[in-house]
Amino acid sequence: MVFAVGSCIIMSSFALKVLSYIRIISTLLWMPSVDGRWKAFSTCSSHLTTVLLFYTSASFTYLRSASQYSPTQGCLASIFYSILTPSLNPVIYCLRNRDMKVALHRLYCQRKF
Repeated sequence: MVFAVGSCIIMSSFALKVLSYIRIISTLLWMPSVDGRWKAFSTCSSHLTTVLLFYTSASFTYLRSASQYSPTQGCLASIFYSILTPSLNPVIYCLRNRDMKVALHRLYCQRKF
């Protein structure tokens, strides 16, 4: 019973997020200004990246059959969604900052002779 209730709660949360992003994308497609569309998409893309990382790793951890369970893979996946995703969250959001993008471009795209 607990599994069924928990599954319903988790799936309803996931479904609401999917429906909200479908609504956001459909609204973006109807925007007349390309600049406005790009700015709105860049704002949403950082959050979407974080949500996808979290749900993908959590799904990988909890939605596989017991016959395919590996303790090592389970441990790595749980570390990924409980530690790595929240740690990457500030990095993903700071990439929206123009100064940060310029600094990273300078750091990684320098010519080396």
